[in-house]
Amino acid sequence: MSDDNLYRDLCSKMGLVNSESLFKVWKTLCTVEEARVALMLPGHVDELAVKSGDDKTRVAGLLTSLFKKGAVFKSQRDGKTVYKLAKNIIQFHDASILWDDADQDFFNMWKRVMDEDFAAMMRNLPESVKLPSFMRVIPIDEHIRHGSAVLPYEECVHLVSKAEQLAVVKCPCRLSQQNCDALIEACIQLNRGAEYALDRGHGRQISREEALDILKKSEEAGLVHMAENKGYGNVICNCCNCCCEMFRLKDNSKKEWILSPSRYHADVDASRCTACGLCLDTCPVDAITLGDVSEIDTSLCIGCGLCAANCPEKAILLVPVREEQHIPVK
Repeated sequence: MSDDNLYRDLCSKMGLVNSESLFKVWKTLCTVEEARVALMLPGHVDELAVKSGDDKTRVAGLLTSLFKKGAVFKSQRDGKTVYKLAKNIIQFHDASILWDDADQDFFNMWKRVMDEDFAAMMRNLPESVKLPSFMRVIPIDEHIRHGSAVLPYEECVHLVSKAEQLAVVKCPCRLSQQNCDALIEACIQLNRGAEYALDRGHGRQISREEALDILKKSEEAGLVHMAENKGYGNVICNCCNCCCEMFRLKDNSKKEWILSPSRYHADVDASRCTACGLCLDTCPVDAITLGDVSEIDTSLCIGCGLCAANCPEKAILLVPVREEQHIPVK
């Protein structure tokens, strides 16, 4: 197999076999030897040494390099470390952007992948194909209507307080897109996520107090809290609507496949609303229009709570509209 075909095959593994930009990403990120081993995954060192015909020390070195670059991930199986490729293009993007040697050219390659190739792939998926939601919105819980039954994994404070280990990493979306000057060191890693970030060396260990401070600063900056779409995940992202790959598909009919709203939507108390328009400016998905009072398009509202957090009259609250089963437990 030619060297170029190795990188083409890696593009195929990510679902974008014809992407020239992703081809350049792989070629920049991996040596030919590393690409060859990556295509043999999943497997542990012993298995891959047999497949490749190389000695274990050499294979282990290649895998360590790939892991540090964010090209592969590892888990435990029967007491051995098993290496595997990213589950999808989003996971590969987020990991490799944080590679120590990533430069502006590398960021630009990824920007083209996501702006052109990934967006086109999503548009062209047949309606019969239903992708699982990658992420879900976490509401700002202090603005949920009093008396509502709030699940523990719907509260950022609870997720942080229960985490055994915490780290923070730079936002990969803002690193590559560079559409705003919002907080860069903003992605909070929990438990296994923190262990992964610290193991790779691209994360910084933080205290619960610092994690809560990041969350507060993010809310004040108009960033939306997001987590993996399951009960207790390993990350809390703080997302802007101009760089985040979840938001940037908002005009794509397939966006609801990859971003799950919270169980809530915003509700306006007309007796309190003065139609000041602050919520209109704050909403990340343009779900609010202004008449005599603010009006919420519930088909667009993702239930983040930013409008409620910024309402000077406290005229907006989040109300539950979806059952608990809306959030997959695992």
